[in-house]
Amino acid sequence: MIEVNFRIRDGKDFVELSGGFPEDATVLDALETLRARAEGAAPAARVPHYRHSCHHGSCGTCGAVVNGLPSLMCLSRLSDLAAPRPREPGGPAVEPSHGPSGELVVTLEPLTRGSLVAGIAARPTSALEGIPEEYSYLRPSEDAGRASLPADPTRDGEKLPALDGAVSPPLSGRVRFEACIECGLCSAACPVTAPFLGPAALAAVNRHREKAPESAESMLALAAGADGAPACERHLHCSRVCPQAVYPGKHIQLLRKALAGRAQ
Repeated sequence: MIEVNFRIRDGKDFVELSGGFPEDATVLDALETLRARAEGAAPAARVPHYRHSCHHGSCGTCGAVVNGLPSLMCLSRLSDLAAPRPREPGGPAVEPSHGPSGELVVTLEPLTRGSLVAGIAARPTSALEGIPEEYSYLRPSEDAGRASLPADPTRDGEKLPALDGAVSPPLSGRVRFEACIECGLCSAACPVTAPFLGPAALAAVNRHREKAPESAESMLALAAGADGAPACERHLHCSRVCPQAVYPGKHIQLLRKALAGRAQ
């Protein structure tokens, strides 16, 4: 077990809640436990509002600033927070904070550049508002080049019945969702202060340009604006905090190369 003192932003103040939790528990696990313990308790013992859904890093809703670093709470394990850890993306590791009794201190704050709902619950509005309306959330699947399944599958020499009388579909047309889960961590980590579409939006612009060549000119025109790719300062904080390895910084650099080629 690990003793933790949570300092959770709630408006201008912090609510402090403590408890013991398994070392492999995540921050989200701990908040759920604290919320269950506080059922029927006085308001001062209740956990401030937070967002959550899938609990395993697929939905992106539980983003927060955990000890100074934009993170998904469902992927932030207490054992990791008890070890030296960067306070900013790509920065040097620093020792964890401890209270007077040796308990681990974990500070939770809402994502910056988001629309605050309450407590640490914030929607990543600014991270997403620059995504083009025509952006497709589907992409060709990596197995799209595989051969199709046989029309009459067999097992141990016996023909298998077709599902609902249908022939197994070929794999060549398979698509999947884009990797970005729109959590907003990249936008929260970005230190650019000038007007900026942001890393998530520009990554979407580049992905749509790649998938739909007919849109290349309109996408590059969008990226060429003063608040587009030229505004990026190449800190690469966005790529370091992305939980899905989208690497928005890479997409911004690809846009810059394409813009440079267009200008020649």
